[in-house]
Amino acid sequence: YRNMAAGAIAGGVGSLLSNPMDVIKTRIQTDPHLHAGIGACARALLEEGGAGAFLRGAAPRLLHKVPANGLFFAVYEGFRRALGVADKDTFAKTK
Repeated sequence: YRNMAAGAIAGGVGSLLSNPMDVIKTRIQTDPHLHAGIGACARALLEEGGAGAFLRGAAPRLLHKVPANGLFFAVYEGFRRALGVADKDTFAKTK
């Protein structure tokens, strides 16, 4: 369960921190002629919707990323154990 929790937390934090740039990227992709660049798009977004505008779509993104990353980390660590893959520290001590 520890690996699943670590993966879920990492996925959630990473998604939340990268959400503002994702909003800007999506804005530029959907209407490239409207914004002259990243800075102009960010300023327009801030004027339009305040600081909260940078978190648009964060809830659905978190609902997807948190469970997906939790499951991925749990499966990944399960396969590592099943295959007998050693941790980096363990490998370094055996040399």
